[in-house]
Amino acid sequence: MKKANDYDSEINMDWINYMIMAAQHSKGNASHWFRYLRKDINNYGELFAKKEIDALFGNENLTLFQRVSLRTAFEEGSPTRQHIIGLNSPAKTNMLSAIKARLEAAKA
Repeated sequence: MKKANDYDSEINMDWINYMIMAAQHSKGNASHWFRYLRKDINNYGELFAKKEIDALFGNENLTLFQRVSLRTAFEEGSPTRQHIIGLNSPAKTNMLSAIKARLEAAKA
């Protein structure tokens, strides 16, 4: 698997074109945009160089919200990045299990 520094000498236009399509497809829908971003960002880092992110950030097809969220999604420790990484994590159902147990106990 390639890492970001493998791409330093070239720009990955396939990814940029894909993300432009994703931006157009998800305009006005933040959760949809974040689902596109989660495919490229995970706990292990991202696969894209700063040049590629900057090229996408400067594209006029992205809304202001998409540009800001894109920029902050690639900042280590940002709330946006944590939210996107959280989308890749399984849901925590311990609270739901407790509620279910209470409902079952109330029925008995």
